[in-house]
Amino acid sequence: MASHMQITMVEPGNREQARAVAKQAAELLRDGGLVVFPTETVYGVAAAATSDIGMQRLRQLKADGEARAFTVHLPTPFAADRYVDMADPFLKRAIEKSFPGAVTLIIDVTNELIDRKLRDSGLTYARDRIYHAQSVSLRCPDHELTQQMLGSLDEPIVAAAAHRPGQPAPHDAHAAAEALDGQVDLIIDGGRSRYARPSTVVHLAGEGVSRHIKVEREGVYDERYIRKMLRWTMLLVCSGNTCRSPMAEGLASKLLADQRGIATDELEAAGLRVLSAGVSAMPGMPAADHAIEALQKQGIDIASHRSRPLTPELIHDADVIYTMTDSHRQAVLQLAPWAEDKTFTLDPRGDIDDPIGTGATSYQRTAEVIRRRLESRLKEQQP
Repeated sequence: MASHMQITMVEPGNREQARAVAKQAAELLRDGGLVVFPTETVYGVAAAATSDIGMQRLRQLKADGEARAFTVHLPTPFAADRYVDMADPFLKRAIEKSFPGAVTLIIDVTNELIDRKLRDSGLTYARDRIYHAQSVSLRCPDHELTQQMLGSLDEPIVAAAAHRPGQPAPHDAHAAAEALDGQVDLIIDGGRSRYARPSTVVHLAGEGVSRHIKVEREGVYDERYIRKMLRWTMLLVCSGNTCRSPMAEGLASKLLADQRGIATDELEAAGLRVLSAGVSAMPGMPAADHAIEALQKQGIDIASHRSRPLTPELIHDADVIYTMTDSHRQAVLQLAPWAEDKTFTLDPRGDIDDPIGTGATSYQRTAEVIRRRLESRLKEQQP
């Protein structure tokens, strides 16, 4: 092992030592050094994207060629705004749910956004070090020591697994030192990785409402877990879950599917879910006949609907909740007071009356009111 390579162990909970090592790593990276660091998955090797020497050394180490961009490592989820459009609700939700954690997000971006982000940060010369074609790979490790190191620099830090091509990824500092003997300047020993698997790589492909999820590599999390984690859920609530909320569920599903040019049964694959429930519902009841008929006139089939009672679990899983009346909203908050910021009446101007016991025309009018209110709400709360 070359004498210039240093291995520094940081004792768990020793904040002063952690700060000193983070500062040392930051100085080395700025000067073109390579630093091996711990994460919750595997050890990584990092370079500053602003350093010509550091990037050249990292590419030689990984034998990846000049054109490849590595994964940008972030100190916090909010740092992603430097590279992608966090005003995009889909991206914002995916980043907040994934970071920090054992997930790498590959995010498609436009050339216009790349130009703007690089211009705003003064990094136009580093385009091919941060972006690859029209995408960027982002990772925010769930490791306090590494977050501190990354937060010590203003420069973008890019990294890859700390091993040579063809070797296994290291899960401790000793394995990283053996793999990269003499090729790096500092190895930070933060103990053995929490997991024995790499991060899960998720591609957020496409743009706007056509953006969708592709799991490129399963790691700590499998595809089923990722889809559940990143899914956006709307919950619609009425009393018995046989009239208003089933109609709202069918209408909202169609509106979301039409926006994306997909069928309603493809919403789950697109990361979207619409559910309904009742604050006083009996489980397993079908939708009212007039409710089924009212939606059939709009090409929507809710004949297979079965009622479900409102539960704290449903409330927890929902990203937004719309109730038919204010009393329904209060019932939601009695079950889950913490859900106040995501629970609203569907019509902000007042209650949507229950058509139960009336004729087909009343159901059709109620369905039309619900449809118009959903259109307005989806403009405000675009998933």
